[in-house]
Amino acid sequence: MQRSRASSTSSGRLPAPPPMGAPPPQPLEAPKIIVIHPGSQHLRIGRAADLNPLTLLHAVAYRRRLATATDQPHHDPLLPPLDNVNTTALMVDFEEQRLAVSRILQHCVVDEKNRLRVATPPQQLAHFNRSSQAEKVQMQVIPEEELPWLEHLFDDRILRLSAQDARDYDIHFPMQRGELNVHKEKGGSLQASLQHLERIWSYALETRLKIPLRELNTHCAVLVVNDVYVRRHLRELMTLLLQRLGFRRCFLVQDSVASTYGAGIGYGCVVDIGAQKTSIACIEDGISQLDARVRLPYGGGDLDQVLLLLLRKCGFPYRECNVQDSYADAHLLDELKERFCHLNASVCGAQEKHFNLRRPNGQWLRYTIQVGDEAIMAPLALFHTELLNITGRMRSVCTQQAAQEQYDCEDCFDAEYLKETGRKNGLSTATQQRSQLQLPVTADDEEQLIVVDQTTEDQANSNGQQTNCYQNGQTGQVLPLDQAVIRSISRLSSGETRRKMFGSILLVGSSAKLPGLAAWLEHRISQQIQPTDTEVNVFTKGMDAGMVAWKGAAIMSVLESARELWISQHDWQRHGLRILRERSPFLW
Repeated sequence: MQRSRASSTSSGRLPAPPPMGAPPPQPLEAPKIIVIHPGSQHLRIGRAADLNPLTLLHAVAYRRRLATATDQPHHDPLLPPLDNVNTTALMVDFEEQRLAVSRILQHCVVDEKNRLRVATPPQQLAHFNRSSQAEKVQMQVIPEEELPWLEHLFDDRILRLSAQDARDYDIHFPMQRGELNVHKEKGGSLQASLQHLERIWSYALETRLKIPLRELNTHCAVLVVNDVYVRRHLRELMTLLLQRLGFRRCFLVQDSVASTYGAGIGYGCVVDIGAQKTSIACIEDGISQLDARVRLPYGGGDLDQVLLLLLRKCGFPYRECNVQDSYADAHLLDELKERFCHLNASVCGAQEKHFNLRRPNGQWLRYTIQVGDEAIMAPLALFHTELLNITGRMRSVCTQQAAQEQYDCEDCFDAEYLKETGRKNGLSTATQQRSQLQLPVTADDEEQLIVVDQTTEDQANSNGQQTNCYQNGQTGQVLPLDQAVIRSISRLSSGETRRKMFGSILLVGSSAKLPGLAAWLEHRISQQIQPTDTEVNVFTKGMDAGMVAWKGAAIMSVLESARELWISQHDWQRHGLRILRERSPFLW
């Protein structure tokens, strides 16, 4: 049974989002509040008083001291890597799925006269693209520092590294698929990941925002975290902000809750499509409903890989493109997705596009390419996830780990403590388990969700825990976006709440900018639910979709009613997790 709002010390204090069109609240200390929204690919950071945050690559490159043949450099990929178990079978399966989606598109109506789409065959596009030659263009050249001599590289400097120069660096992305990137290779421990975060954030604060680190004790921080979280990770992030970086005080806010503040709505189902993950959460009265939180292991980076294979099918003129070894090429694919891709079925036939490419020698080339249904088929992978098998078929859908499974030796009120006190009071184990925050999953849900806890194998080994992971699906195929939204909302207990959520689906995230995505998602959901008294409304906010959560956190930080959420250095050192449990604006 979930903890009631009356007994939760945090629920009653959470301020209500300001109504749309209302004047902004009077700032308390906006120039002294730093809002940090870390992601798998980008970091958004800035003062709460800023109009827009600073956006930079969430990665750090360390110059290698001794480069030997046996000691290979470590490079975390910018895009999710292709599944290399059986490349031939993978490509055959991808072609089958491409043809299946192409046949679906052929039945789409393009105008009011009910005329069907006429697609341009890839072979016809390839005839033009293979004969397309790159043209040299003159671009303004900005003098650069000698990259190989710098000890640490950040942001654009990493993207400009040539494949040869990159061998002199170990490059780390401290977050992956929406969580800390803990793995068994070099720089993959939990503490190493936190060190990467500290170095990147310090660079952003000191070099880009011009805030000396010694002055952070006069600043406050707001950290935007995932809805599906690991409690131990949140504890480490609080220690990073308050003790290692030295902020005067800080508080945490979940990204979906922050998005509702940024959009000016009091409730809604927030669908956040990031670079490597897609999260869904239902928000009511400023609280993320525990049973409706879902994180899907795909995002814009997976769509980039799908787009590249589709472009190669139609004779991609930049034949040397290698997203596995070149960060610049991976970044180029991300730009092409944002510029070319859409979900507008009325656009069909060959479209001529251009893009520029900077070579390692500083020379700029312009390519001309014709694209057809490739521009709409790549984002359709969100709804036909068989196309995403190229980046891994067996991927688990994540829900919030039950409280009784997140043992923490520093938490004096964790599940172990509650279980022991429950035994002393004569409660049975079954009764104690039913009293935890996690409600049971229905049989229908179990057929669709592959539920895992949020402790990775590496963390489990280091903490003496076992990973609680079980699979109920037959094929292991990850859920399409529309079905995941429906299933998330359906897990809510109240019919009235479900109706409200279907009528207020907010689309945010760096990969939610595709034209026509909101209308396509709305149409797909409307086809699968009862049309009796439920209206489906999917909408976006009139701003950069990737900045909505950051904006909301900035608004929330300066509200008068948010003062009680702040945790000071002294509070954290004295009380630790207990103060986080008491003041966090979400159910701990």
